Amino acid sequence: MTLHSTALPLPRPPINQGIDTTNSIVMKHNEIYSSLFTDINATHTQSNAILTLNPYGTAPLSLYIGLWSEKAETLYISVTDQNERAPVLTFTQQVAVGANLIPVAGLLADNVNLITLVSSAGSTTWRVLTEPLPPTDAQDPAGHNLFPQVTLKVPASDPATLAQGLYFISCFDRNNIALDHQANVRWFTTKDMPSNNLLRIANGNFLSSAIAQDNYLQMYEFDMMGRVHTMYVLDNALHHSLWQRSDGSLVGASEYTPGTRPDGDTTIEDGVSIIDLRTGLETHYYDMTKVLDRTRPCRPSNPPSADGSVDWLHVNQCYINETNNILVTSGRNQSAIFGLEVETGQLRFIMSTHEAWSADYQPYLLTPVDASGAPLYDFSQPEEIKKANLEFWNWGQHNVLEIPNDTPGIIDISIFNNGNYLSRDDAQSIAPWNNQSRVGHYRIDLIKMTVQKLNEYFSGPEGYSSLCGAKQLMPNGNLVVCYGGATFDATGLTLTCDPGYSDVDYQCWDGSAEGKLPLRELTAQGEVLLEITIGSGLARRREDDPSMYRYNITCFRAYKLPLFG
Repeated sequence: MTLHSTALPLPRPPINQGIDTTNSIVMKHNEIYSSLFTDINATHTQSNAILTLNPYGTAPLSLYIGLWSEKAETLYISVTDQNERAPVLTFTQQVAVGANLIPVAGLLADNVNLITLVSSAGSTTWRVLTEPLPPTDAQDPAGHNLFPQVTLKVPASDPATLAQGLYFISCFDRNNIALDHQANVRWFTTKDMPSNNLLRIANGNFLSSAIAQDNYLQMYEFDMMGRVHTMYVLDNALHHSLWQRSDGSLVGASEYTPGTRPDGDTTIEDGVSIIDLRTGLETHYYDMTKVLDRTRPCRPSNPPSADGSVDWLHVNQCYINETNNILVTSGRNQSAIFGLEVETGQLRFIMSTHEAWSADYQPYLLTPVDASGAPLYDFSQPEEIKKANLEFWNWGQHNVLEIPNDTPGIIDISIFNNGNYLSRDDAQSIAPWNNQSRVGHYRIDLIKMTVQKLNEYFSGPEGYSSLCGAKQLMPNGNLVVCYGGATFDATGLTLTCDPGYSDVDYQCWDGSAEGKLPLRELTAQGEVLLEITIGSGLARRREDDPSMYRYNITCFRAYKLPLFG
């Protein structure tokens, strides 16, 4: 069965898309780098090195050590505060013979920092004073979307049980930040850098696009120093997830810009692009209106926007399972995870409640099974449908990513299951204050067309996220998870960011909203090892910002990564 009428996947002809080789930011940063590098001469030995804090004005807790080296070698660097109360961060950097600009990050704000470099020439320590962090909403109530307020809620009783790395969090149109296990900010980018769909790519740099950067139409490649290396200009917004293939190309949630669809439809956020990062050009485009049922009612619901655009699918994650050559995609507004053949765009599976799918799609629906392969539910019975909706299916999900498994025919995935509604019926839906979000691990069998839940982690009442959310499986078996849309009114009642859309509109909230996002590291058994709260520090009110006050603070991406990739 073929459910699309267009040969897929075809790239769309570029209009403005590509690398902006004359971008003013990139050119300015190149000039700064070149000037700093040129200033280094043979007199700048390790004991007489040049330190340049925040050279690009975009990463205040990073600096360069400019020195001349007589040999190529590996340097060992450590960073802490002068009182040595914060965790010591250590990393290595390579130097060549001659002039070197050595990147250093991990400094603490409003502190005298101790930076120690060890080489064959010996050990040298510098003291570097940094500025305070930018103000939070609580510190500057007249501002909006200011620096996140970070609070250590549950300290790690034994830091040795934690996975290696720092917690990198990207708060939507605020800042990218990195935290140590004591909740100290050890790196951040300023607000003029994009913060949304942050991704570290294979060369160690980051990619990100955000609404503040020409409505997602400029994608920055930047490093830990805040230097912008490449500016990608996009014809169509990369509005949600970014993921890099093993061949180096980028897979991203994309769309047709409103008003440009060849068929005249008004849909948005319903496609996937593959982009060659060497050129910035799209090589493949998957139009999901040709794959899924465009007429199936949304859940989470989504009424047409004022401009007439319809967000019927809302692709928020996509990646390629390379073992089976399947493009795995999450459509939040259909509460569906689905897979396509990469080469043809042919539908292979749908992971979703079996309700409201037309007959053409029934063969692609996965059957929930237990560990022995026996079906878990009898979908001819209404109570069994309700039970599956409550305890098994994904609702409004985010962050659908691979769990490595190289067995042909098998795809293992990890998802952030937001849990919106837990029903397609308003009367049976779960109110936000009685709900919780989950992280679930699943095994999809493409041959048997089944799906098995491997394990699940519940958020508890403080972690219900009506939108956003991210998690990461760590090499030591731990799980790092950020409940990126956890929001409450001033009375402490759990609320939804979108009443009538992400949840039933119960009209009982007090007209205020404050984001308090739990960031946790768990053991494989679900024991909380550490918890940090990321917040705005201030409850916003309806009269303060009628259209956006409920989006008080959100986090779309969170990872635990080494300081340098």
